[in-house]
Amino acid sequence: MSEFLVIRLDPPAPDSARWMLVDETGQVLQTGTPDLSEAAAHAGGNKIIGLAPAPDILRAAVDLPVSSRAKQLQALPFAMEEQLAEEVELLHFAAGRAVADDPLPVAVVRKDRLSQWREELQAADLDPTALYSEADAMDELPGTGVLFLEQGRAVLRDSNGQAVCADPDSTEAIVQLWLVGAREAATGANLLVYLAGDCEAEMRPRLEALRSELATLEIKLLENGLLSRLATIIAARPGINLLQGEFASRSNLGKFWPQWRMAAALLVAVAITMTGVKAAEVWRLDREAAGLRQAVEKAFRYVFPDVRNVRADVRAQFESQMRALGEGQSTDSGVFLETLQVVATAVRAGAGTQLESVDYRSGVMELRLRAPDVETLDKIQREIISGGRFNAEIQSANADNDQVLGRLRISVRGA
Repeated sequence: MSEFLVIRLDPPAPDSARWMLVDETGQVLQTGTPDLSEAAAHAGGNKIIGLAPAPDILRAAVDLPVSSRAKQLQALPFAMEEQLAEEVELLHFAAGRAVADDPLPVAVVRKDRLSQWREELQAADLDPTALYSEADAMDELPGTGVLFLEQGRAVLRDSNGQAVCADPDSTEAIVQLWLVGAREAATGANLLVYLAGDCEAEMRPRLEALRSELATLEIKLLENGLLSRLATIIAARPGINLLQGEFASRSNLGKFWPQWRMAAALLVAVAITMTGVKAAEVWRLDREAAGLRQAVEKAFRYVFPDVRNVRADVRAQFESQMRALGEGQSTDSGVFLETLQVVATAVRAGAGTQLESVDYRSGVMELRLRAPDVETLDKIQREIISGGRFNAEIQSANADNDQVLGRLRISVRGA
């Protein structure tokens, strides 16, 4: 299982954790310290992810008529020039992954800031695989705004992925601004707050004062700081990697070539020998396959004597003939049972969750769940996708008394 070393750059509280080791599902394996130099001891063999402060990174969406990643990076400065106050030559543009006909998600940051972050990591002997905005590491839930609060920083992300950053003293203002947009878009006024322990005494009463204006308000206290939640999310759901174009990670293996030259020569010799052996093996297997092909064709003609031509894909032709006789079986039942097994495992992991209904058709399963909170619903989604076999999308998450009614749509990845 892959492991990720998540590094937080420029946290507002200098004494907060700077790094954390998590697995690919977001499970915390090692809690870090404020000392970044200690992270290097855990870097070997692990993917290193940097989280940059959200206020330094602009997120936007742009309509571009090109699909090539290289052409997108070339076109972005010209497409966004009129929207930016600074000269585009001073800025670095990174493109996300476009979905269908939706606008292309974009992240913009000053080149000198990005260079500064890379130099800080390299000074600690850390070579990042990816670098994301902290806003990319926040929960993404339909109809729900997510607010991260700590000493010195407040970041509010809406259900469309757009983030607003401010000082904690402006928390009420950015919540009110978000409420206006949520009501106009009818996306729901549900607010999930992650509150760092160092500002609970000051911020919890101010948040409670907003409860009457919200459909739901859920406050999660993170005693050890926000990095534990940020690391969990970014490992399971990456955002826009800033290390693109001129800042893309490059291999430094060339300097080790002299030491590996002899080993490489031996490896090439072994590869040539193995290729010859494999070629002889393939020739033998081809002859056996030809014999089997003749035997299969003979058996097919025995079962279906009226068929004149036997196709190359005998199995598919056999299944077609069986379906014509009304004796074929649908393979969809196998996918249904596999999906149901994964769902059962995920629901058991979400303690206190009840499965209210299941709808399955054409390879897609829709679930109606009753969960204790939106965090449990998010955990069930990540559990389903962690195996890499299925996609899981939260269609809705609505408050019902002290619980959350959620709808999940599950499909086979790549189908």
